[in-house]
Amino acid sequence: MSLDGIFLQSINYELSNKLTGGRVDKIYQPDKNEIVILVRNNGENHKLLLTAISSSPRVHLTGVSRKNPEQPPMFCMLLRKHLSGAHITQIRQVNFDRILEITFECMDELETTVHKSLIIEIMGKHSNIIFVNSQSMIVIDSIKRVAENMSSVRQIYPGLKYVTPPDIKANPMETDRASFLKSLEATNKGIFVFDFIYKSFTGLSPFVSREICFLAGLNEGTCLGELETEEKVSLWEAFSKIMDKVKSRQYTYSIYLDENKEQYGFYCLDVACLKDYERKMYENPGNLLDDYYFEQDNKNKINQRVSSLIRSLNTKIDRDRKKVDKQRTELLNAEAKEKYKIFGELILANLHAVPKDHKLSVVNYYDPEQKEIVIPLDPKLTLSQNSQKFFKRYNKLKKAEEELTKLIETSLKEIEYLENILYSIEACETTDDLDEIYTELIEEGFMKKKSKVKKTKEQKAEFLTFISSGGHEILVGRNNLQNDMLTFKIGKKDDFWFHAKNMPGSHVILRAEGSELSDDEYVEAAGVAAYYSKGRNSGLVEVDYTKKSNVKKPAGSKPGFVIYETNYSMLTKPTMEKLAKK
Repeated sequence: MSLDGIFLQSINYELSNKLTGGRVDKIYQPDKNEIVILVRNNGENHKLLLTAISSSPRVHLTGVSRKNPEQPPMFCMLLRKHLSGAHITQIRQVNFDRILEITFECMDELETTVHKSLIIEIMGKHSNIIFVNSQSMIVIDSIKRVAENMSSVRQIYPGLKYVTPPDIKANPMETDRASFLKSLEATNKGIFVFDFIYKSFTGLSPFVSREICFLAGLNEGTCLGELETEEKVSLWEAFSKIMDKVKSRQYTYSIYLDENKEQYGFYCLDVACLKDYERKMYENPGNLLDDYYFEQDNKNKINQRVSSLIRSLNTKIDRDRKKVDKQRTELLNAEAKEKYKIFGELILANLHAVPKDHKLSVVNYYDPEQKEIVIPLDPKLTLSQNSQKFFKRYNKLKKAEEELTKLIETSLKEIEYLENILYSIEACETTDDLDEIYTELIEEGFMKKKSKVKKTKEQKAEFLTFISSGGHEILVGRNNLQNDMLTFKIGKKDDFWFHAKNMPGSHVILRAEGSELSDDEYVEAAGVAAYYSKGRNSGLVEVDYTKKSNVKKPAGSKPGFVIYETNYSMLTKPTMEKLAKK
């Protein structure tokens, strides 16, 4: 289901009632394709969201707070210049299409009253927010500029006149019985009924077309040429029933859930074809859209920022693995060092012997069977010098073995750390979570700080919190910095600490609060630790748990790294379904 002309009509109705006559207080641009306008009207503050993000374009009142950049973008500065202190005079939907125009009364540089409009076009990847002069309809600027090389049909650029997108469809709000039936007769008889409805009328989505077919008792795949007269009348009556609800504003806002409790879609009218679906009801379109798009918006913003970071981390991990393979090969060579020590000592024990063909045959006193061994010699050196050469090679390989062992251990720890970072990125739920990961990578030297930004006040970490069946808190770290804070600053010595065994995952603390914990609570906390780990999609995950006092952090170790002893383990399913989220 999409935000179509009918849904936008309901939004237009709410915005007109609440914002008309209101004064623009503040303007923000949290995202490159998103504007938030704070409006004061009738003693109340309203937050208007306009977003042209291709995956979730929309306009509505919002209650969600968004993080604003340190430096406002140019489009935001332009709107502030023209619209700060302006009053909203009109909000209208253009031709029942997915276009909303908000008109403002403001003052120009000469203190003359002028009218300017923000036009939001909700059209998937072509969505846009356009700022125009209301009288001349000349574009002042837009959040997405569309030049001729991007579209030969319609350009959106400062100085050009704004023209609505080309559309030859009929307005369903102005369609009567005669014109509807006439349109039926004039349309290609081979087209499906389903296609006819949404392709012939502005603002109707495929979903509404499916609902009209359902109400009319018609198969969506029926061709127009196959319709009997009674069926055509039934189709008109179903169409008219939907439009009457819109005209009388019989809006009911619902999110429909499928059998897995996942969001299936949303709409502003009762949907008969989804009567068997569970649904969540809302009082207004803003609350519905906030709820529906909140998680999706966060994921989209995170994905936009992390794609290059994930590639960079994977490249670093691959290089580290290749480096470890090479170091292990070198280590195998170094482990042959004892041979050179024996050569040196046997030569010293046989300085009186006479070499033959640049080789020295002697009894190997280190061999239990006392077998004879042939030692290759450098003809340019004496026996004593050959002995010293072998000792030097032995010492060099001995030192190399020690260094390679340390390097391999360091490389393996770095791989483990980076894999944990990748998991933390996958587990990000907000851009704030991602900012903490960026901060950690900068502090650890894996990323360079791109610019000098004003350091913001450190915010208190917000841990995921669940309530166990026994009423105790189960706290979950979202990333390495939070894991360290949770384990060593928040957790108390009698609390229990959980972590998925030998895989990246969150630190989980089960609060004891001086009381006895039940077996079910241990299982619940272990399930949470398994769920917030790389093994989330596995059938069973082994989870280690122990008293928090048994968990230690080695000096100089990377964030999130701990050691522990006297732990217990259990195999559990990754789940948190039965737990209440705090």
